[in-house]
Amino acid sequence: MNKLNEFQQVLLQTFKEFARFCNQNDIKYFAAFGTLLGVIRHHGFIPWDDDIDVMMLREDYEKFLVYREKLRGTSYWVSDIRDGEHPYAFAKFYTNACTVWEVRQFPFIIGPWIDIFPVDEYTPSSETDSKLYDEYHHALWNYRKAMSYQSWKEIGTDFIRLNGFNGPIKLVKQCVYKPFKKWYFNKVMRLQNAVNAVRGTHYKPWTEVKRRIYDKEWFAEAQPMPFEDTTMLVPNGWHELLTDSYGDYMTPPPPDKQVPNHHYYFVDLTKAMTRNEIESSASLVKTEASPLSFKVLIDEIKHRKGFN
Repeated sequence: MNKLNEFQQVLLQTFKEFARFCNQNDIKYFAAFGTLLGVIRHHGFIPWDDDIDVMMLREDYEKFLVYREKLRGTSYWVSDIRDGEHPYAFAKFYTNACTVWEVRQFPFIIGPWIDIFPVDEYTPSSETDSKLYDEYHHALWNYRKAMSYQSWKEIGTDFIRLNGFNGPIKLVKQCVYKPFKKWYFNKVMRLQNAVNAVRGTHYKPWTEVKRRIYDKEWFAEAQPMPFEDTTMLVPNGWHELLTDSYGDYMTPPPPDKQVPNHHYYFVDLTKAMTRNEIESSASLVKTEASPLSFKVLIDEIKHRKGFN
């Protein structure tokens, strides 16, 4: 435990509460992506990692969201896109005793979290399934643009400074997408319900990077493996999953690639703070116009390329 940084320690405690909640309510989860790699290669966090990812089959995922009401009055909560201000297609289990504002353009402020990716059914050879998932993906990105935050003063400052990329993008989001936020949300929910109802030959987790297709047999069982000073459930097909994602997964990347995936806009692990409190905080560096974060710029490129 001593080798973990402060953020990882909070994440680990949050995960223990998440695992306890799942166990008490008979909900199955699986370590996913970099977290699964950490379990197998490091028996804990990848040393430079700063998040925890898990997956749930759709039935468990929906049960998890229903049962979150049991968390009322505790130091933990679950947020999902159906809440109205949540900008992701997957849920987050988080501590509400700390503060993390990840991306400035999305003023979605919670504590350190566990990302919970729903796993739906999918048939690779089905053109209908492919079109449905593509439509769902694009609807979600349009909704994210509609809920993106930027003030008119900020947009004007970008144009005055002749910022040829940030200004026009922010202006389009403010004028073309934001007025129709509710319409985009309703479309996302309609398509999400359609995705949930798909029955196919394989599994497909929601990710914003690429379309991953998994054999159902890889998730037939969940087995506990060491993770720091506790255990985490991994799918029986963990080797196939890691090979699919990373190839030679037991070989660490070169030192210059051993960096965190996230760059948070604001973090305070000592207390929960509102947006107004954060923006008036002396520890927050302010600018007259905030450039779009690198993460948001990459998101824009991915969206234009499509889901594949």
